[in-house]
Amino acid sequence: MTESNNDLTQLHQWVNEKIKDGAIAVVSHKNGDMDTIGSAVCLASLIGPGAKACGIHVSKVAKKVLADVGGSFQLMDSKKPMWPRTLSGIIVVDCASYSQTGLQFPSGIPICVIDHHQGGSDWDEAELVICWDVSATTEMIHRYAKEFDLVMGHDSARLLLAGIITDTGRFKHADGGSFIAAGELIEKYSIDYPAFIESIEKDELNHSQKMAIAKALSRLESIDAGEWFLLHTSGSTNEGVVANSLLSAGADVALVVRRAENETRLIGRARRSAVNDGIHLGDIMSELCKTLGGEGGGHPGAAGWSGDVPTITARSGFISALSSIRRG
Repeated sequence: MTESNNDLTQLHQWVNEKIKDGAIAVVSHKNGDMDTIGSAVCLASLIGPGAKACGIHVSKVAKKVLADVGGSFQLMDSKKPMWPRTLSGIIVVDCASYSQTGLQFPSGIPICVIDHHQGGSDWDEAELVICWDVSATTEMIHRYAKEFDLVMGHDSARLLLAGIITDTGRFKHADGGSFIAAGELIEKYSIDYPAFIESIEKDELNHSQKMAIAKALSRLESIDAGEWFLLHTSGSTNEGVVANSLLSAGADVALVVRRAENETRLIGRARRSAVNDGIHLGDIMSELCKTLGGEGGGHPGAAGWSGDVPTITARSGFISALSSIRRG
């Protein structure tokens, strides 16, 4: 779906209507990355005290940025979520399907969805679905605040900027809109960008995390998947860090496979040059949903999939899909 100011008008009207009747929960997806957490916390702040950002997980980077800016986010129990007694609406941000929230919503509560995963959004039960072809959901929240001249503090601006930076892979997978949004946030809120990016990237790993990454790299395998050089391994934690390390080692595409709690998870990353030549990892992961079930999707250069199949089946499915893509 293309961008439309009418979408923002509908969102504004929806928010103003629901907030009159009670509380609004702004729900993030269950992986809790910086884009979804930043979007949820900032949007809840824009709506006011009647709204609360919530979800079942906050990633390490998002947790760090939240601590730095003092953002308010409510962690919920996926098995026994506690919803406000006066709940009048739920806004889901950066989430292509209901299952990706990891929560059971109360019946009869109106739902609004704000997302940017093209071709992946599945929200038939929602009253309002806004899905734009942009690089990050935080861009959409920025546009909403700008469109209606909503009061946004310096801390909220930093949350939005962090979401744009991380979801575009430090702008490696950004488009013009990403740079414009980031530039506007930096200029309007006088953000020291070099210091800010350094604070995000400063990520000291503890000994157990270093060992987990070392073990994943020790299981590394390489393969020519059709016209693409693929490096893949299995890991237990820090899959994103491992995948990015594989790209630095020269892979066109990197894949990390993880098996935990009766679920197989794939994390994929692609070099910008591979994306320009035709790779779209989000499409590959969405295709796996059709062939293997589960849920998945994402961006051209960064995507994921999860489902209850053996790891070898998931890995083989990914390699087969990758091998069928020709360089453009």
